[in-house]
Amino acid sequence: MTIELEELADFYVMDLFDLLDESYTRPIRPKNPVHGLHPEDVSPEDFKSIAQFGRIIKNYKKIKNLEDGI
Repeated sequence: MTIELEELADFYVMDLFDLLDESYTRPIRPKNPVHGLHPEDVSPEDFKSIAQFGRIIKNYKKIKNLEDGI
């Protein structure tokens, strides 16, 4: 299964820059994912579904922050 970095960020419900090391060259694995899952623990179909849901959550948070003026 090929995983794009953006999909991985969505899966972990993180921004892309939070998923990369300090030099922005290598992805890092979150120690405590929000949902407790890791990509290799789920099927490719479940990974896609979780990543899509994570993207919805991230977009909701961005909209909410805009509304709150943050």
